[in-house]
Amino acid sequence: MLRNYLKIAWRNLVKNRAYALINVTGLALGLGCALLIFALVRYHYQIDRHHHNYDRIYQFTSRFSSPSGEFNTRAIPYPLGQAVRNDHPDIEQVAMLEEWYQPLIVVPGANGADKKIKDTQQAGAFVEPAYFHIFDYTWLAGGPDDLSQPGTVVLSADMARKCFGTTGQVIGRTLRLEARIPARVVGVFADYQDNTDLAYPVMASWASLKDQRGNRPEAEPFDNTNSSTHCFALFNDRFRATDWNRQLGSFVKKYNPKQIRELSYPAVPFRIMHLSPDFGGVSRGLLLSLLTVGLLLIGTASINFINLATAQAFNRAREVGVRKVLGSTQGQLVWQFMGETALIVLMATGVAAGVFRYGQTLANEYLHGVFRFTFHFSPSVLGWLALLVAGIILLAGLYPALVLAGFRPVVALAGRLTTRQVGGFSLRRGLVVTQFAISQLLIIGLVVVAEQLQYVREKDLGFRKDAILTVSLPHTPTQDLSKMSAFRHLATALPDVGTFSYSMSGPPQSGWISQTEIRFESRPNAEPYGLQQAWVDADYVGLYGLKLVAGRNLQPSDTAREALINETFMQRLGFSRPADVVGKRIYKAGFAPLEIVGVLNDYHQSDLKARIEPRFLTTLASGFYSANLQLTSAHYGRALRQLQKAYNQVYPDSFFESAFVDEQLQQAYQQEQTMGRLINFFAVIALLIGCMGLYGLVLFMVTQKTKEIGVRKVLGASVGSLLWLFNREFVRLIGTAFVLAAPVGWWITNGWLQHFEYRIRLSPGIFLVALVATLVVALLTVSVQSIKAAFLNPVKSLRSD
Repeated sequence: MLRNYLKIAWRNLVKNRAYALINVTGLALGLGCALLIFALVRYHYQIDRHHHNYDRIYQFTSRFSSPSGEFNTRAIPYPLGQAVRNDHPDIEQVAMLEEWYQPLIVVPGANGADKKIKDTQQAGAFVEPAYFHIFDYTWLAGGPDDLSQPGTVVLSADMARKCFGTTGQVIGRTLRLEARIPARVVGVFADYQDNTDLAYPVMASWASLKDQRGNRPEAEPFDNTNSSTHCFALFNDRFRATDWNRQLGSFVKKYNPKQIRELSYPAVPFRIMHLSPDFGGVSRGLLLSLLTVGLLLIGTASINFINLATAQAFNRAREVGVRKVLGSTQGQLVWQFMGETALIVLMATGVAAGVFRYGQTLANEYLHGVFRFTFHFSPSVLGWLALLVAGIILLAGLYPALVLAGFRPVVALAGRLTTRQVGGFSLRRGLVVTQFAISQLLIIGLVVVAEQLQYVREKDLGFRKDAILTVSLPHTPTQDLSKMSAFRHLATALPDVGTFSYSMSGPPQSGWISQTEIRFESRPNAEPYGLQQAWVDADYVGLYGLKLVAGRNLQPSDTAREALINETFMQRLGFSRPADVVGKRIYKAGFAPLEIVGVLNDYHQSDLKARIEPRFLTTLASGFYSANLQLTSAHYGRALRQLQKAYNQVYPDSFFESAFVDEQLQQAYQQEQTMGRLINFFAVIALLIGCMGLYGLVLFMVTQKTKEIGVRKVLGASVGSLLWLFNREFVRLIGTAFVLAAPVGWWITNGWLQHFEYRIRLSPGIFLVALVATLVVALLTVSVQSIKAAFLNPVKSLRSD
């Protein structure tokens, strides 16, 4: 029986090639894209689940409370780990970790031919040995036991190969961290499978941190929080996370009493960190949105199948009638038509697998950040795919099968079936409306994302960004002023370099923000809000075109003596006229009093997702980590080669890194740009699937209306009126879809725009683009067949059977 069902199903598909091709292609595109989305979502939900203590791992965080709200961060003060161990010895493990951004490693070579390796994509770390008792690592050689000693390091297998060309016989070999800290290799661990947020290819001993940070960590105060410092704990039955959070008040009172009202250190389950935007993780809402898009793509492909299958019912009516007369039951007919559906879906699944493999290659090449993923096959994936395919077969095949199997034999054999008996135009209308509502929803999202990104590119940020290059200085505790002077002299002597400036973190909108607190001269207490600080030299304001609204620029100095403040800081201090604050003083711990010598027009220190915050700038040459250069010609390649030569002359042990400011600023919106490309792609796929369904329906309508068209032409109907006969139905349906899609699209896109402090306004034009686009594409699709029918010779039409 099963063999007979499959044979009949195959013959029907061969007989109706266009019908089969449209369904297989539509289902394959929808299923392939959905599989890519599901793989991405699965990847993010599987991050770090391979650690066997996964459910008992917690991360200490910092929560800042203020009148404007709460702010959470992974960062904690350096002394917290030791304080936790002292107060709560029942906690099974506590481990500190300090991230080491873009680690530079120098491997000593023969005759002074050292090898320099810098990983710009991943961070290194300084860790305590307890870290490896919390998280699981596979050791290929050595281990973390000796990591309690200063000057020791463990490497990933890949980093070991980069350094020494092998993973064997590397224990005991030496290298230099940041080209100056000697370290001995004590372990090599297996490479990560790209399923972790803790991918540190090089991890040095915590005891080596002092050499890297200078006065840190011994002199680090408890009330200073640094974004690179983290602390993990492994709780147990003797002391749980709830016990820790219950005694937080007394802990803060003991170690940081000055901030007891506004600061606490909650322990957060490590399993939620990756999916928590509050801690820099991935938004669950974004993943659920992508998952919804995947389901919609499968839904719109299934709608195609239902539409075409019910439309084909007229052609299958006599077949059903004959089978029922010969003794076939309704159940047998349902299984036969479900078998046809299963055959189409399985064929589509095979094509979808190819779409998935190709799409994964493209994803790894073009997607970035949260949208980049690696797919690891497992038996559970196969089971999940089988359930998905079974669901599609049921969703797409059951209703058409019931409709076809339910025909009355007498009516079917007499050819007196009505539209209502084969599923009804009302059902197909509803399905077409649903399809195009989905397409319009995606187009609305596409237009909004594109316009917001265009707004970001064109908005005046308050500073100059064109033809400015930044060059990173070595990461040392304090900069060598004589070397800085030498590099400035060599760089400004080059023909392509104009203004030169040093700063703490590159351009005004670098993304590197240092928070502090200050006291204004006439007030006894520190200001009750966070304040951003930046170290710059006297040429910085001119190079970036920052505008002074009162006072003057900073005087050249290597130490902090004067300050420039922005308008937001001036207003927070209670001044409305910039000239009134000039000459006042601010006080910062560890610094001499800073005289306010000028007020700068507000500029954006962060991307447009964040509002402008109060900030002051002062000179502190020992804290400069970036050189800023204005290029005066378009010979960028020549300028970079000459600058690299000059840099290597001054810093032979360091690594030359440069970036143009405008490119750095765009990287802040990489996630939005990638999301825009994805929505663009999925909108095209949804439209394509919908149009394939329209094409099949129109093909069916032309067949059914052949004689009607012939009669109309004989009676004098014009080609235009015949085209309108086909198009008017779909124009109404697309208009109805727009009425449904527009308010939903507004709600979704308006919610997304709320993530931007500075954003576009949603205008009617954005929604009209979606309506016009779907109308044009749909009418073009419908017209392909309707034009052929309109120009058909009426004599042939009326002869047709």
